[in-house]
Amino acid sequence: MNRRTFAALAAAFLAESAFAAPHGGQKKVEQRSAPDIPPLKQIGARCGLHTGMAAARGTLEKSPQALINFLSTNFNILAPNGEMKWNVQRPTPNEFNFEDGDWMLDFATEHGMKLRGHNLCWNTGNPRWVQQIVNKSNAEKILTNHITKVAGHYKGKLDSWDVVNEPIAVWFNKPGGYYAGPWLDALGPQYIDVAFHATAAADPSTLRVINVHHIEQSGDDEPRRACLKMLEDLIKRNVPVQALGMEAHLDANLPVDKESLGSFVKEVRGMGLEVLITELDINDAKIDGDAKIRDRVVADYYKHFLDIMLPISNMKRLIFWSLDDQNNWMDYMCPSPRWQRNDGTCDHRPSFLDRDLRIKLSYLAVAASLAINCKP
Repeated sequence: MNRRTFAALAAAFLAESAFAAPHGGQKKVEQRSAPDIPPLKQIGARCGLHTGMAAARGTLEKSPQALINFLSTNFNILAPNGEMKWNVQRPTPNEFNFEDGDWMLDFATEHGMKLRGHNLCWNTGNPRWVQQIVNKSNAEKILTNHITKVAGHYKGKLDSWDVVNEPIAVWFNKPGGYYAGPWLDALGPQYIDVAFHATAAADPSTLRVINVHHIEQSGDDEPRRACLKMLEDLIKRNVPVQALGMEAHLDANLPVDKESLGSFVKEVRGMGLEVLITELDINDAKIDGDAKIRDRVVADYYKHFLDIMLPISNMKRLIFWSLDDQNNWMDYMCPSPRWQRNDGTCDHRPSFLDRDLRIKLSYLAVAASLAINCKP
């Protein structure tokens, strides 16, 4: 299928209206009425782009086969939710639990996908014992031991590792804009060095990513500056970081500025780092209107963001965080203001499938952006 055909498909996709039918009926993935929709991973393959989706073991175990088929048909990469975080894999200082992570790896392998590692080090999401016993004298040993064991356990089996997750959080008002927590408290910013060196030693073949958040939308200049300074310092210290992951949990009511975001991405790439999107979804909490209106806004936002990012990033991995509306994580974030709807409900619609597993306009918008921007 040539680029002209893909562009025609994209135009047809975007000409359709979003589904606004009542819930109910059989749980099956219904295709749209327009031309046949190539799977996202097939479109991405034209430019060497792998598409990914996050899912939890609990969701996958209870999902109908139609949802599993949609997942494996459209995505090359599976991202775990919490199955590989410290609070799951390290219940005690002397115990490792790989059951959930191994289950996710087996599932991904069975369905022709690669598993993404998430994550090896984070200043939150830790078991209580980390906060209780980690200090300046033992932090490097504890962190290195954990990464050596975990990365070694999955050596050569994963697509990539979020070696350090969310290192920048300027609202903590720490020097350098760093995220507060036990590793920063004990080791300072050099905890990042420890984590990356340990990962490179334990699993040198898997892509090593530093995963950041709140840097994509307008008004995020301070986090971007802090992120760029962090990356510059890491490179000066010869830390073996290979890629910057941009989470991209976006709010549909906030703009994305093409010029400033493009400048940021170009600076990162100019440092010799790969850029990938790791957790893309759209929060529609502040968008008023019925399901049809909200789905159109979310779809337009997906396409707008990807139309900016794909041409400037040369990314090889594009990973999404919300597969279907029934299992979306945003519903569980209420009553936090960011996720509370103006009508007082917590009914979010960020996903590619609705609660009855019907394909939504957001899926078509992503397909359209890939079709236009993913050049061989």
